[in-house]
Amino acid sequence: MRIFLTALLLIIASFSFSQVQIESIQLDTLGKKVVSDIIIDGNKTTKGRIILRESTIEIGDSLFWGNLKAGMIQTQRNVMNLELFNFVEVEPIQISNSEIIILITVQERWYIYPVPILEIAQTNFNTWWETKEIRWLNYGASLKHFNFRGRNEKLALTARFGYTKQFSGAYTIPNLNKKQTLGLYLSAGYYENDQIVYNTQGNERTFYRNDEDKARKFYQYKVGLNYRENIFLSHYFEVSYLNVSVNDSVVSLQPDYFVTQEDRMQFLRATYVINYDLRDYKRYPLKGVFLYGLLRQDGLGIVNRDGLGVFTSTLGYNHHYQIRDRLYLAYSLRGSVNWTNPPYFLTRALGYSHFVRGYELNVIDGTSYGLFKTNIKYEILEPKSIELPLIPTDKFSRTFIALYGNLFFDVGYVDGPSFREGNSLVNEYIYSVGAGLDIVTYYDKVMRIEGSVNAEGRAAVFVHFKQAF
Repeated sequence: MRIFLTALLLIIASFSFSQVQIESIQLDTLGKKVVSDIIIDGNKTTKGRIILRESTIEIGDSLFWGNLKAGMIQTQRNVMNLELFNFVEVEPIQISNSEIIILITVQERWYIYPVPILEIAQTNFNTWWETKEIRWLNYGASLKHFNFRGRNEKLALTARFGYTKQFSGAYTIPNLNKKQTLGLYLSAGYYENDQIVYNTQGNERTFYRNDEDKARKFYQYKVGLNYRENIFLSHYFEVSYLNVSVNDSVVSLQPDYFVTQEDRMQFLRATYVINYDLRDYKRYPLKGVFLYGLLRQDGLGIVNRDGLGVFTSTLGYNHHYQIRDRLYLAYSLRGSVNWTNPPYFLTRALGYSHFVRGYELNVIDGTSYGLFKTNIKYEILEPKSIELPLIPTDKFSRTFIALYGNLFFDVGYVDGPSFREGNSLVNEYIYSVGAGLDIVTYYDKVMRIEGSVNAEGRAAVFVHFKQAF
């Protein structure tokens, strides 16, 4: 009987995938329901256990409707955040007065393909747009498999040319053990540059270029171990080896580029990261909390003999929540401290991966910083599923688009006594206000167009290709 019901269920699901939503299922919502089975449909490549690991509902659970519905919503979010599927639907099908079956229906992405590389080797798109110089472009190709062996393993081989020459490989195994709590990360790479940054002046980077010899070469090897304590909490431990050499002219221009006035430095780095992630959609969250911390020690006294010992701690908190229908509020707090004075090669503050909006064209370096960002968003167009014509596979033809208008306010501060001279934004509070439009579509793509006015009174429009925070 159970086999017959299962077969019937899959037939029904194949006709209803694109129409049925959780909210449209009419069920007897009185009393507890026992989950007699969990069935997955659409996973031609992905192993079922990879999807089941994300479910907050288990076979045998006896739940009231409110808890059951909350569990299905959270399961849908968890499976979607694997970044393996374009669409995920979770729905209950009642088979008796007291029993239900949970159906998880997925549409898989295309997992293996060569990815052409054409990217900007600048802190962001807007910095490059000022000059539009070809020499700031990287080009090449990366062969990637985002779901190797159907186990959410990731394999990448990269050949990059242009501003940065890179040859590297990386392999991620997220599920080493049966409980799927341990993961492994391995990578190795060689990098070289004709031009590098050797100082920060006028709130901008200062460059050294050598057309006859490389300005910098370095090798990097990493081994990481991930422990996923539960669905929302994970720990990551990593040991990496870096061997960096620069042209001797760099050391002459910047004696503090490395710890000593030599043109080479090699050292071990130990990193610990903790993440507590309750966001609904990691690539563009509207609800949920993300708490993270990082501890990093550069120089373990094993391979380096130059006295390098830089300890860095970083803490961040993001909160996204819904105010009312279509209206959302979010804020982000982030702070980082170098507890010992780092060489210039290891100095990073605001203007790189993290910045105050309105200061995209600036770099503010120092030993520590704080950053506060806020957003209020209005959903102009809720995620709308669309079919693209003339595309033969639904892995690309079925997609979605969503539009959000937003207002924002950011404030930041960088402490850096050694950078104060010649950099007016160091040891000063900087802030900005602005408005923008966010475009979100499939394969986790985000585009932001933002207009802002900063504390110096400069007004500008900037473009970004990832979420604000």
